[in-house]
Amino acid sequence: MDRRILFPYVFAFSGAALLLVAFTRMRSLIIPGASDPLAFARSGSSSQPICKWVFSHYESSEYEQSWFGRIETAQNNICSVVAEREHADASTVIVNRTLDLKSLPASHQWKTYDTFPQTSLNSSIDIYMSRMHYNRTCYDSTSGNFTLAPGKGIQLIEPLWGMLRDPFDKWCGAEALHAEGFPETKTGQSKAHILPQGFAPYTYSLTDDVPSTEQPPSGGDLDSPVWRSHGIPPWHSSPRPLPNEQHSSQQPVLKAPKNIHLDLGSSYFGVWTKDGAAASGQWFYDTYHARGQPFDRFIAVEVETLDDTVAFEQVPSDLVGVYNLMNVPLSMEEGDKLNTIDMIKRVVDPEDFFVFKLDIDAAPIEEPIVRALLEDEPAEGGASGLIDELVCFIPPSPGTGCSFGWCGGLTD
Repeated sequence: MDRRILFPYVFAFSGAALLLVAFTRMRSLIIPGASDPLAFARSGSSSQPICKWVFSHYESSEYEQSWFGRIETAQNNICSVVAEREHADASTVIVNRTLDLKSLPASHQWKTYDTFPQTSLNSSIDIYMSRMHYNRTCYDSTSGNFTLAPGKGIQLIEPLWGMLRDPFDKWCGAEALHAEGFPETKTGQSKAHILPQGFAPYTYSLTDDVPSTEQPPSGGDLDSPVWRSHGIPPWHSSPRPLPNEQHSSQQPVLKAPKNIHLDLGSSYFGVWTKDGAAASGQWFYDTYHARGQPFDRFIAVEVETLDDTVAFEQVPSDLVGVYNLMNVPLSMEEGDKLNTIDMIKRVVDPEDFFVFKLDIDAAPIEEPIVRALLEDEPAEGGASGLIDELVCFIPPSPGTGCSFGWCGGLTD
């Protein structure tokens, strides 16, 4: 099992190590070159091919691979290692790149696929980034299955490195890195080093020849003007083909996908009761919903008793009716109507775009949920195949000599 199914994105949230995981992302482009494929999906049917993109494999950057090889010795003095010139320089390049990509004004949105124009990337910078690879498949109405078709895609993702957090945040105290122009707030809540969906550069082709699958500079594809720096790629979401009950000989009817967020450990929308800098609901709203891909369902689950009036005062008007506060604990008990995995399966379809945040400060519940996701089989209806991005708490391991989530915990 590679990082694509494990823990690609890492950031600090609620003062602890969290991993933003992009799971299988088996998603689609309905018509190649369609200007508004989501609107097309809602139109019902078409004589055009119905195609979707499926995850192929994950490719670690050379810099990420170097950390896999050194972490056993670096774990006990990781702050000192990150502060070494080689890693301080690399950290500056990586975080500066992610900050630059996320610096777009709020008015810049991506309501359809391929919103932004094609561009080229800087191989001397983006060589640090790891990659996710995708293949294109198309629907065969005779068999009712998707089969492999010409088409390759790549999306960049920030590497796993250092402390698996923003190295410019407070975690290393006096040894914390500093760089001109970087945020100086040391709250332990920095998400400066991650690239959520919409901010991660991507490219794709409807042939099997390009883009190159080699890492730069040998492939040279990062310098080719076929990349888009922002927006949603064709593997974001896909329509579900359903039988055409009125005309069985025609193309199937297409069920439009939904954007869904489950915040397990939500607190209030605009503020965490323990730390005002850790408003998870607001962050997810700003990062996804307000960028042109609004959530159709926003489920907030919190064990701590909240004031309903206060809670809904903080919810933006365009989430009223979409935002659902569940002020009760979920469980992992088999047969329980509040079983977390069962609820996900009831709410989410494989074609939806689903963002799942798991941080309830209760390892006895969190770890069984993550382990269940890691051990299930997506092809057999497992819940992991429904998740596009997972934000997951990974605690340090006291007494093991391990810190910042590299070992002694779920990342084993």
